[in-house]
Amino acid sequence: MLEKDVLVSLRDRLLEEKARLLERYRKKEDTQARIEEEVREPCDLEDIGQMTYTQELLDNLSAREIFLVKEIDHALYKMQAGTYGICEYCGEEIQLERLQAIPWTRYHAHCAEKAEEEGIFPTYPSFNIETPIPEEVELQREDITEA
Repeated sequence: MLEKDVLVSLRDRLLEEKARLLERYRKKEDTQARIEEEVREPCDLEDIGQMTYTQELLDNLSAREIFLVKEIDHALYKMQAGTYGICEYCGEEIQLERLQAIPWTRYHAHCAEKAEEEGIFPTYPSFNIETPIPEEVELQREDITEA
C-alpha cells in the first residue's frame, strides 16, 4: 500500500500533467484557428502543403492528449476509490518506480504487454473528478454530424 505522502506527490504530478496537456490543447486550438485563417488568404502550394501537414500533426497530437487526460482522470478516480496502484490485469500492486515514471499507468510493464497482446482496451467508468475540464476549453467531436 502506498504511503499518504507518496500518494499526494503522485496526485500532484497527475494534476500538473493534466494542466500541461490542457494548456497544450488550448495552444493547439489557437494554432489551428490561425492556420484556418491563413488558408483563407491566397498563398502558394508549398505554404498550403505545409499548413495541411501541420493541421494533420495537430489533429494527431490532440487525440493522444485527450487519451492521456482520460487516463489521468481515471488514475485520479482510482485514488479517490482507494484502488490506485493496483494492476488492472493481475490485481497486484504496481511498483512505485513504475508509478513515479508513469503515474497514470494501469498495469505492471509485463501485464501491459499481455493486455495489449490480448486486445484489452481501456474503459472509463462514469465518475466525477474534483478537477473538471475548465470551461474555457472547448472539446469538439468531428465524428458527430448533423442528420
